[in-house]
Amino acid sequence: MHMMMPACDGKGTLMYRIDSRVKVVTIFGFVAVASSLTSKPLLLAAALIITGLALISGIGAGCLLRKAAMVLPFAGVALAVLPFAVPGEVLFSIKMGPLSLAATQQGADRAAILSLRVLTAVLAVTTLTATTAFPDLMKAFRGLRIPEVFVQVLEFTVRYIFVLADELQRMRLARKSRCFESGGSLLNRTVFRTLGQLVGVLFIRSWDRGERIYCAMLSRGYSAGAGVKGRAPGIRLNDLFWGMGIVAAAVALRLFESGALQVAMK
Repeated sequence: MHMMMPACDGKGTLMYRIDSRVKVVTIFGFVAVASSLTSKPLLLAAALIITGLALISGIGAGCLLRKAAMVLPFAGVALAVLPFAVPGEVLFSIKMGPLSLAATQQGADRAAILSLRVLTAVLAVTTLTATTAFPDLMKAFRGLRIPEVFVQVLEFTVRYIFVLADELQRMRLARKSRCFESGGSLLNRTVFRTLGQLVGVLFIRSWDRGERIYCAMLSRGYSAGAGVKGRAPGIRLNDLFWGMGIVAAAVALRLFESGALQVAMK
């Protein structure tokens, strides 16, 4: 089961052949270290490092741009709220009748830092999922001793997203066959009522289908505590060197920000 879009597929590249456990630890380690940075240039450098890694891994620029666009709503909210919520040096003010809102430099800086952190995390996770098949990702979690209940919940969540999407598509087709025309504003009472009915019916049908699937699984001997058995293969030395190199790049940025790297170079 491969959940990747073709444009975001890094299959056949060097990173695709890296051990999935190493990739999971490396990517999350890189994100954890990069998220501790408070310098905008260094955060931008971290984002560029992970972008370069993604491009080398065969992930298309179009895929990266689509994933980066996911940050825009968060960045928009941060830029709209934080400059007015954090005290500091006033950049500009907005007057709305008796109210006056002042945007500060410190608030704008904090919004930019949060946005860059989220961008780096999104690009890193995109690189991981595009170069790791979904079953291999689940095996990596099990190999890293992630609780089995968490892995199974994640597996079922991802798989049933497509089941719900298929159910929704069939409901839309059924409505279209009955000459239903969508469109209109959510403020319209009829549109809002129709949307509410759609969500309610989808929930009921999904619940019923989930119960039937669960009963079918039980009849085939499914047990929630039975994970995938077998000994995991050993990790190659080259994979370890690759992982340590990526994490070392983030650590170097962190040391440079703290000044420890500059002191060591003197």
